Amino acid sequence: MKKAVVFTISEDVEEMRSLLQTLRIQVVREFLQKRSYGHKVSFLGPGKVDEVEKDMKELEVDLIVINGVLKPSQHHYLEMKFQKEVVDRTGVILRIFADHAHTPEAIAQVTLAKLRYELPFLREWIHKAKSGDRPGFLAGGAYATDVYFEHAKSHARRIEESLAELSRQRETMRTRRRGKGYTLVSLAGYTNAGKSALLNKMSGSSVEVDDKLFSTLATTTRRIIGIKGNVLMSDTVGFIRDLPPDLIDAFSSTLEEIFYADLILLIIDVSESEDSIKTKLETSMRILIPKIEDRVLVVVGNKIDMLSRIEKRERRDHLLQLVTPHEVIFLSALTGEGLDDLRERIVRIQGYSCSIEASLPITDEVYSFLSRLRSSAEVSMKVAHDAVIVWIKCKPEDSAKILGRLNKAGTARIVNGCASESEAPSKTPVPSGNEGVPLL
Repeated sequence: MKKAVVFTISEDVEEMRSLLQTLRIQVVREFLQKRSYGHKVSFLGPGKVDEVEKDMKELEVDLIVINGVLKPSQHHYLEMKFQKEVVDRTGVILRIFADHAHTPEAIAQVTLAKLRYELPFLREWIHKAKSGDRPGFLAGGAYATDVYFEHAKSHARRIEESLAELSRQRETMRTRRRGKGYTLVSLAGYTNAGKSALLNKMSGSSVEVDDKLFSTLATTTRRIIGIKGNVLMSDTVGFIRDLPPDLIDAFSSTLEEIFYADLILLIIDVSESEDSIKTKLETSMRILIPKIEDRVLVVVGNKIDMLSRIEKRERRDHLLQLVTPHEVIFLSALTGEGLDDLRERIVRIQGYSCSIEASLPITDEVYSFLSRLRSSAEVSMKVAHDAVIVWIKCKPEDSAKILGRLNKAGTARIVNGCASESEAPSKTPVPSGNEGVPLL
């Protein structure tokens, strides 16, 4: 296990500890100097750096971790000063991403983010080398640094082109799914909020669930069970505060699954403190709101199994104050409490506002059609004498087409006013016996 010291200008180091724990890095000591912002040269003040340098002689550590984001000049100074590898908050997160990236797309996205992160540091090392300072990014040597810089730029361009093609493929797939009547639901939220656990509960799948940050990087899509019609739910990479725009942009093709969904579920861990909930909610909203346009967003408070009845009420009131006018649903992905409320909300987003009643003959063709129709509508039926009485709930835009097919074999009428009479094909009598016109 690697050992590290942490330099911080804020007392808020809990998240950094969690990040390092995910990387299995032991924190030997934390050096705190309260400042509004990092020193322009050394992050910590010069006097504090000299003090830390003396203390570091007694510590055996592998790297220095900065609880913040470093400028290239600060990074260069600290590595030269302490002769240790220096990693800032973004670098730590990228290492976690690299450990958890298993699919080709996730690996490409992490590689692109890493290259974009390193390029400014490489420029600084090359500049210092030409100015006479000791050259070599992470002791790589002047020549190696220069060559790696050019290679990194070329590699980044190739990955960007590859991810752009993947984005086009995703758009094509989304268009096909919608054409087949699929409803798309996406899970979004802070890392480790329980998104993968909820996906498993709703779909009956076994996506890896780990009590670590960023255990999910690649998009995972599954069909929801327990809801009539085709509903797909996608799990995506979690959010975290203070991520640079370049890092978010590298994962844009994955995040598109959120932005273009019919329903976005923002998952919040309500078992945490109210201050933590507010911070993580604000971080998530800053990423989501500018890009979701008119998509429907519902805030889902997860892990209510860890709260008392009074705490549930307090957390709900707190969330409603923060997210109004958005809806709030409380549930537990572990116990299943509240999942029926979520299913009911998903059914509403399907838009099955049209009700059709039909009387059809009992034929194989009718049963085959009704079976296929269940993929894009709610269908219930009963057999009465020599006919099948059918009740269908569907989207308004599908009603005329469904009416036309039903009236080829029997009679059908709109119960709810979801299409004008001119849109509805003329009624034909119910065929006698079992002879029905094929619905194909």
